[in-house]
Amino acid sequence: MQRQIKITYLKKATKFLNKNPNSITEEDVDALMILAIKKRVFMQDVNLDIKALKGSYLGKNRVRKGKIRIIFEIIENSVVIESIVENIDFRGSIY
Repeated sequence: MQRQIKITYLKKATKFLNKNPNSITEEDVDALMILAIKKRVFMQDVNLDIKALKGSYLGKNRVRKGKIRIIFEIIENSVVIESIVENIDFRGSIY
């Protein structure tokens, strides 16, 4: 069975990408999300700094790319794996 990967950006994440095109691009985030899905869902050994978050962010994950943090959630269903990118910001402002 072939599974599809769907990446959805919320308004906050899109706004950050539009304001900071030199820091990180949507293509970079897409590549990071695919690696994160490979690591979390398919249990592949991928070199990626990813952490499960706690507290009010329970159920969400964080990927680190330099000084930028990407908060996302993976929703798995039988055919589609959806990664919802909730927020992208610099280290001091994301949490």
